[in-house]
Amino acid sequence: MTQDPELGDLANEKRSFIDQPNRIEFEIGDKDGDFTIIPSQEYGLIVVTDTRNKTKEGYIWKMHMLDTALNKVWTKQMPIAFGYNFRGYDHSLGNTFMVFETSSYRREDMKLLRVENLSGDTTWYDVSTVFPIDLTFFEVVDHTVIMSGYANDRPVVLLYNVNEQKPKVLPGYYGNNSEILDIVTDDLTKTFTVVRSEKLPTKNYTVVTNTFDADGNELLDIKLDPGEDKSFIDGESTTLANGQQYIAGTYARKKSEYSRGLYLAKIVNGRQQLVQYHNYADLTNFFSYMRAKRENRIKQRIERRKIEDKKIRFNYRLLVHDIIDKGDEYILVGEAYYPKYSNTGVANPFFGSAWDYQRQSWYHPGFLGYKYTHAVVVSFDKAGKVKWDNSFEINDVLSYDLKDYVQVSVEDDKVVLLYIYEGLIRTKIVSGNDVIEGKSFDPVRLSFEYDVLQDSEKELEGLESWYGKSFYAYGVQEIRNMKDRNVKLDRKIFYINKINY
Repeated sequence: MTQDPELGDLANEKRSFIDQPNRIEFEIGDKDGDFTIIPSQEYGLIVVTDTRNKTKEGYIWKMHMLDTALNKVWTKQMPIAFGYNFRGYDHSLGNTFMVFETSSYRREDMKLLRVENLSGDTTWYDVSTVFPIDLTFFEVVDHTVIMSGYANDRPVVLLYNVNEQKPKVLPGYYGNNSEILDIVTDDLTKTFTVVRSEKLPTKNYTVVTNTFDADGNELLDIKLDPGEDKSFIDGESTTLANGQQYIAGTYARKKSEYSRGLYLAKIVNGRQQLVQYHNYADLTNFFSYMRAKRENRIKQRIERRKIEDKKIRFNYRLLVHDIIDKGDEYILVGEAYYPKYSNTGVANPFFGSAWDYQRQSWYHPGFLGYKYTHAVVVSFDKAGKVKWDNSFEINDVLSYDLKDYVQVSVEDDKVVLLYIYEGLIRTKIVSGNDVIEGKSFDPVRLSFEYDVLQDSEKELEGLESWYGKSFYAYGVQEIRNMKDRNVKLDRKIFYINKINY
């Protein structure tokens, strides 16, 4: 197998400790559109492709069920009516659900598709939300589909019972002083938690969580108290267990959008028992992603200000992941980033926002994307104190979309951090404050011995958690092969590689 020679030195910088045992390719035809991968834990993956091939009923979409070795279990083609917009998907208890808007002009009319993973049998449901919703979250727990978004710029949460085929709007969310941050589901207890940010009369912000059963009956209502001089920028919640719940995220000064550090709050029987704050300056390895000289300068500055009894302020934007519950500790991962602009776009006062028709959103013409700097992983004990922390440098990533790049796997006392960029899988293993394996670089494995990678579209590549210790990488590649028999000279493909460590 031949890789891009420019990647050779970088790829060999560290020994590999990941394995890529399986790979599948889908040749991209002239009428193929987007590829969507829907992970279904140990059931495998569902790969959905929209095409421009037409019938009287609509465009033909392809659907493939892959097992965990990336073998095809079944393949089917089905028409999707003209004008349908694919808006979201989720997997629950052996079924995959996909939601479509039936029209860009009637966002209150939706279609729900249920696919049984093992058989491939499909069922359609008509869903009316009564009023138009711009969807931001789509989750499934037990027999209930949870759709959340904004109606007239105000948050709303809608439930759809698949068995009874009835919609239900959850009360208490349609206000102009809150924003829905996350929806956490638990298939074991058949519950879900809505996490939202709320503006207080004192002008600072807090985090509110509401936990419901699958029928939409409220089990718990929690509003955190950040104190007078702090705001909670965001929050992630554990599921409710034995009357206890933990919420973690970033905090800031009263009105700032930049975070000063991390917090963890403990809730017992619906009441806030404690909240612990941790300034970024108090973490052991928050700045270890930097070059040694720069890191030492910052740490010396921190020590001087502590001796002088002066406040230490570091301002960051942090994209916070879901909390990882390890029983006796809670692990929080966040990715630091900042928006990057071109000099022309910022300097010209006549440049305003513009509408991106493809993304259906407003953007600044001088906006280049979000520049990622590093990921931080922090372990809290049950009293909210930091047990250990570590960081992972993120190189080169500049993305128009703000999303999780770094994937995490926790096993025993080890934490594996990895992401993909420009065809390279970058990985690091830490154990507490120690680094077990420094950053390694592994090219995405190709299919044949004499494959030569000609081009890789970095905007379309990604790496996601799958199940257990397995991940999958995906993307679009152009490959040339001049020696292997029965292999096309040039091919453009969508690939999926299974990754184990």
